[in-house]
Parts: sequence; structure tokens; C-alpha cells
Amino acid sequence: MNRLDIRALSSLVLLGITTATVYAVDHSNLDEGRPLQLEDPYPIATGEIAVEAGLGFTLERRNEDRGFFPIQVLYGAYPNLQLGIGTALSTDARAIDEQERSGDLNLEALYNFNQETLNLPALGGKLELNLPTGVDSSGTDVSLTGLVTKSFGRFSLHANAGYAFLSGEDPGERDGRYEIILGASYPIGAPHYTRLTVLGDLFTKQSVARGESNIAGAEVGLRYQLTYRAVLDAGLGSEFAGPADRSSFYLMTGLSVGF
Repeated sequence: MNRLDIRALSSLVLLGITTATVYAVDHSNLDEGRPLQLEDPYPIATGEIAVEAGLGFTLERRNEDRGFFPIQVLYGAYPNLQLGIGTALSTDARAIDEQERSGDLNLEALYNFNQETLNLPALGGKLELNLPTGVDSSGTDVSLTGLVTKSFGRFSLHANAGYAFLSGEDPGERDGRYEIILGASYPIGAPHYTRLTVLGDLFTKQSVARGESNIAGAEVGLRYQLTYRAVLDAGLGSEFAGPADRSSFYLMTGLSVGF
């Protein structure tokens, strides 16, 4: 075998290794709702489009149990900038107490300020605009969220802190609510080969009504690399403290596909 053949063979091997380990939609990247509320500060690649759809249900302590069906389209508009548009439908739209209702249109922009280094965590910011296009919805809502990720080997810690400015609320309801999420993720099988990431979080957020205690809960989930361009996810959670009408249990499954 001559030198030219050796170089060609080496190039093919390196290309095979690269395509085997780099995914268009990555199981290790965390998006809100896929499957937990937890999110990291990393956008999808520039020029890439991802469609994310889910199916879930929630068991309510006092209200009617219901199913929900979120769908979202993400676009890597520029380096470090991700844009998104989406909505969520519910089987019992009028039983939702949250300001965001079934059929509302959600617009978002996520920006990564810096990549993670040995001394600094990855930092990002997310701006969301919720438009009242859904059932019995009123008022346009704006939310800002800070996103932080710091890795220790293959183990990653994540923190999200956000505040929503609400309008069109009913009497006795808050016109603004904060939310804090602390979580972690770990890829199974690294460093040799992994297709599965497990994750979990704890969260707290202000209740809908003024004077009621904060909602607190926990979630666990996983993301599985089904193909080069597809990721399956599944998660479950519970709001274990807060108002009497909180969710006792909820489950989410979904699929993300990149183009």
C-alpha cells in the first residue's frame, strides 16, 4: 500500500469517527420541555432546523386530569443565537390555571454568551414572548431567563432563573412570577460511546394567586439518541409542595428531529 492509499484510508477512518460521534440533534443538549423544564445555554448549530413534538398528561389534585401536546420549531439563526416558535394544546383547555393557555403562540430567542472554560461556566439568556391566541387567553406575556451550565468531568450542573411579566391576569392573580430550577445531567457510556443522557432537577416557582405559597417539585428524565438526526425523550415529575390545586404527577414523552 503506497502513501497515497494510506492517507486516503486514514481520512476515511477519521471521517467515520467524526460522523459517529457528532449529532445533528444531540441527546446531551437540554431544551425546555424535552423532557424536563431544565434547559442549558447551548443553541442548535447555525443554519440547522429542529422540530420538537411531545405527548404528555398530568394528574391534578383538584382540577380535571388532562393531556397536553406541545410542538416547537427551532432555528439556528446565527452563531450562538437560536430562534423558536411553538404552541401547546390541551384536552381540557378551560381547566388551565396558568397564564399560558392551550393554543397560545410562543416566540423565543436563546443566546449563548460564552462557551464553558476551566474557570467559567457556560452562560446564556432566553427571551420569550407569549401571545394570547389560545382558548380564553388574554394579555401578552414576556419572560427573561438566565441559563448556566458547569461541567465536572462528564457530570454537568445546570441552573435556570427566570421572571415572567404577565398581563391580562384575573383579579387576585400575580402580574409577575419568578422560577428557579437546579439540575444535573450525565451521559451513560462515556467516554467510549454513549447514546443516553439521564437528567433530573428540583424547581420552585411562585403560585398563580397572590398570597399562596410557592410551588416546589422534582423531575427526572432521559434523552436517547435514536438516529443521527433524531432524539427520543421521556420524563416525569411532581409538584410536591404548594397550593392545593397543584399537579400531583405528570409525564412527558417526545421526539426531536433535526434538518
